Amino acid sequence: MALSAALLPMSMTPARAQTATAGGAPDTLWQALKNAEVSGSVMYFQRHRQRYRVDENRFGSNLRHRTLQSEIHISTPYALGNTLGLEAGLFGTADLANGAGAPDHEISFFPWQNPWSADWSKRDARSGFSLYRAYLKAQRLTDSGRWWGKFGYFQPEGPGVLGVNWSLMPGTYSGAEGGFEHGPLSVAAAYVTRYKAPWYRKTYPFRDGEKHDTGRLWSLGARYVLAPGLSIEAAYGEAPGFLRSAHLKLKYEREGRYASYQLYVMGDRASGGANDLYAGGKAWQHYLALAQDFAPYTFKAEFTHTRAPTSSTEHLGYFAYRLTGWYGGAKGAYETWWDNRSDWNHNRESAVFVSLSRTLGDWGWPGLSVGVSAARGWSGRVYGVSETLKERAWSIDLGYRVPSGVWKDASLSLHYTRYDNGTHLPSWEGFKNLFQDERDIKLLLTIPWQG
Repeated sequence: MALSAALLPMSMTPARAQTATAGGAPDTLWQALKNAEVSGSVMYFQRHRQRYRVDENRFGSNLRHRTLQSEIHISTPYALGNTLGLEAGLFGTADLANGAGAPDHEISFFPWQNPWSADWSKRDARSGFSLYRAYLKAQRLTDSGRWWGKFGYFQPEGPGVLGVNWSLMPGTYSGAEGGFEHGPLSVAAAYVTRYKAPWYRKTYPFRDGEKHDTGRLWSLGARYVLAPGLSIEAAYGEAPGFLRSAHLKLKYEREGRYASYQLYVMGDRASGGANDLYAGGKAWQHYLALAQDFAPYTFKAEFTHTRAPTSSTEHLGYFAYRLTGWYGGAKGAYETWWDNRSDWNHNRESAVFVSLSRTLGDWGWPGLSVGVSAARGWSGRVYGVSETLKERAWSIDLGYRVPSGVWKDASLSLHYTRYDNGTHLPSWEGFKNLFQDERDIKLLLTIPWQG
């Protein structure tokens, strides 16, 4: 359900904090705040998604809204001998219209407080403001390398299993993260106690499948650059007493070429009940990606194979890389996202994605780009369902980014997807992470600004 990273405003992508030189560092945090960089954006998002209703034998509106959103981000340089700084970010959102669809459209706030207290009698999303980033950042530069940390409300930065949900804005953890960098080696650890997806205004504790608090999540990871453009990353984390997750990522990226193999693994500790997510206690997914720039063309091909074993209808039947039992309860550092609606992640399912995009500057239209993509999944099987899952989708993209002038980097993107579910089952029935056929169109206008 989350939006493609291709639609996200570039100014909001989480990035490593800039390291100031010791000679130019402010003497106090107040001086650092006066020298802070201030940036933000104004965004307009419009969407109309129709979903096939098996019982009525027709398509009906599932989402239909027009939403305005704005954000501001403040980043200070490091002060006090180049050791301490501050980061803060606030966003607000308001529906201009929302009709004939569900209230949980992810761009405004859901009309309930957290993922496990949904009230489907509500019909309208909520407008309002939310603090998505507010933390103290620290670093120490030594001959052996750079030590760094962040404390407060943040998005994870270093290697590890923790990631965030995205809408137009990122999700937020409460806690601490720190790490060490030296040459080709990066190590990081995180300890977090609360979270909020960007469609909730306030943070909430982590809960398992039985809605009991797990108390905290922790993560430990390392990344090593083996050669120019070639790196390997390994990470492990836990929701104590509930879930474990781990991944291995091997990547090569150089001179317009990208290749990656990634393995994601989940493990549960329960042997029955709502916390027993997978038969045998483990699930995993293999991911392979290839991409190549043939300017002005870019080609991508990706493949996944999922195992989420089931021996009961109580098992999930699909792979979810997160240390909580609920959508929006947390998110893992998971990179697969094809913007073709489905997650392509049911048990025994294999899936392939291909895309081709082209910039049109050489045709006299600088800043304009077009793209097509398609995905197909097959062989999905879960306990209690006689049908084998087959699903497919295709999409068309049109984008424009202003290349220069007063509106430089303002962007407009249009995305259309047609998704076909090969089963005859109603949405969410049997295959628990699967909906029926959809037609989906999204329009996003982003205007960034710099203070």
